[in-house]
Amino acid sequence: MSEVGMDTGNINPLKYRTYFIVAAVLLVVAIGALIAVLLGQGDPAVATVNGEKIAKSELYEAMYNQVGKSVLDDLITRRLIAQEAKKLGLTVTEADIDEEIQRIIDENFMGMEDQFEQLLEQYGLTMESVRNDARVKLMARKIAETQLEISDEELKEYFADNQEKFNIPAEVKARHILVKTEEEALEVIDLLNGGADFAELAKERSEDPGSKDQGGELGFFKPGEMQQEFEDAAFSMEIGEISEPVESWYGFHVIEVLEKKSGREVTFDEVKDQVYEEMAEEKIYKLIQDLIGRLRAEANIVYK
Repeated sequence: MSEVGMDTGNINPLKYRTYFIVAAVLLVVAIGALIAVLLGQGDPAVATVNGEKIAKSELYEAMYNQVGKSVLDDLITRRLIAQEAKKLGLTVTEADIDEEIQRIIDENFMGMEDQFEQLLEQYGLTMESVRNDARVKLMARKIAETQLEISDEELKEYFADNQEKFNIPAEVKARHILVKTEEEALEVIDLLNGGADFAELAKERSEDPGSKDQGGELGFFKPGEMQQEFEDAAFSMEIGEISEPVESWYGFHVIEVLEKKSGREVTFDEVKDQVYEEMAEEKIYKLIQDLIGRLRAEANIVYK
C-alpha cells in the first residue's frame, strides 16, 4: 500500500478492480486450443466416461462454438489497430508498455507485483499476453489522440455541467497498520494504548509494504479513493483517534487520523487542466470506439 497524494501520482492503496481478466482468459485459452489443432498434435482423449473417450478435438470444437467468434473478432480488431498505427507512423515502445503495466499494478494491486503475478497464474495468463493487451490499448490511444480536439468553450461547458466532480472535497491524512487477523489488530491496539510508538509498530508489524517503512503513513485521501470500510472509518474519526480493527479486502487495519481538511468549491481557472484531462479521457474513449468501427467498415475482412 503506497502513500496517496493528489498531484504526486502516488498510489491509491485501497482501490481495486479486475483488469481485462475475462477477455484475456478467453483469448489465451481459445488461441492455445486452436493453435494446438493447427499444429496437428493428433486427437488424444482429454477424458474418458465409462471407458468412452472425449477427444481433444471435441473439446476444442465446443470451446470454439462458445467463444471462437468473439476471440476471432478481437484478433481482427487488434490487427486493424496495429495496421493503422503503422500507417500513421505511430509506435509503442517497450518502455511505454512497462509504464502501463506498472500503472495496472499500482492502481489495482497496491503496487505489489507478486500479487499481480499470482492473479495471472491463477487465470493461466502470461506476462506476454498482458503486454500484448497493453500494446494494443496504447496503440489505439495514440491513434485517438491524433484526432483529439477540445475548445475552451467545450471545456467551460463541461465544467459547468460537472462542477461537483472538480470541487475540492474534504480530505483526511491518516496512517495505518495492516495485519492479517482481527486478533493481531486488537493486540496492536493494546500496544498503542500502552504507549507504543505507532510508526515503529507499523515498521515492525504492518503487512503493507508500500507504507510500513514510512511508519504506516498514507498521506491525504478523498472520498472514493479508499476501500469503503477503510474510508468510512477514517472520515468518521477525530484527529489523534485510534480506530477499532477495520476489515477490508486486504486484512485488518488499525488507523490513526493525523489531519483533516475541509472541502470547497473551485473556479474554472483553478482546475482548467484537470477539466481538460477529464474531458480528454471521455473523448478518447469515444474516439477509440469510432476508430474501431471505421477500421472494420473500411477493411477487407474475409472469415474462413
